[in-house]
Amino acid sequence: MTFGCLPVKSPRNAKDRLRHFFSPEQREALARAMFEDVLVEALKVKGLDRLVVVTNDAQALIVAAAAGAVVLLESEQRSHSASADWAAQECIRRGARSLMLIPMDVPLVRAAEMEALLAASREIPAPSLVIVPSEDGTGTNAMVRTPPDVIGSHFGSGSLQVHLSLAKAKGATVRVMREEGLTLDIDEPADVSLFLARNPRGRAAELLRDFRQQAGPSGQDSLHAGR
Repeated sequence: MTFGCLPVKSPRNAKDRLRHFFSPEQREALARAMFEDVLVEALKVKGLDRLVVVTNDAQALIVAAAAGAVVLLESEQRSHSASADWAAQECIRRGARSLMLIPMDVPLVRAAEMEALLAASREIPAPSLVIVPSEDGTGTNAMVRTPPDVIGSHFGSGSLQVHLSLAKAKGATVRVMREEGLTLDIDEPADVSLFLARNPRGRAAELLRDFRQQAGPSGQDSLHAGR
């Protein structure tokens, strides 16, 4: 069985690197909008037996369950990596043989891109790792792991090489993919500019356009200056 997993950091604590540009309320609204955009696309993906959302945020759990996802309630959130690996073990207990990990802050992603990762995973021998780097080529934005615990998660700066090294040590077959909707995550002001420059659709795009309009020319200049 192939599972998809969407770890959701508490939106109240999300996007701290945008704190000088957006209010806490705006950052929370943005995080929730991005999560819902990604959730909508993930639920369209063909080839997934189950989509799992792991979080300790009550509102995110309600939204995910109502949409038809399996929900896993965390007792605490230590890190994105810890959430992903805890969820991986829970998915294994539920019969998962392969696991696609998708972040909540890639609102450009489309179902076809996630399906491409799954197709690549099926084409290569297990144990295997299909991995998507971050926009700058150093971090990790998405993975398909077969089995789900073939490597542990070490998300963050420089994580791409860490994950590739771990996979090599396990003798796993590796494929690196660069799907546009998965490489661009929104963490920095420059990411907002890159995102909006691609004329995106969805709730996150609408919110960010509203935020810019409210900020006026000076606020738009500040976001562009972060590039």
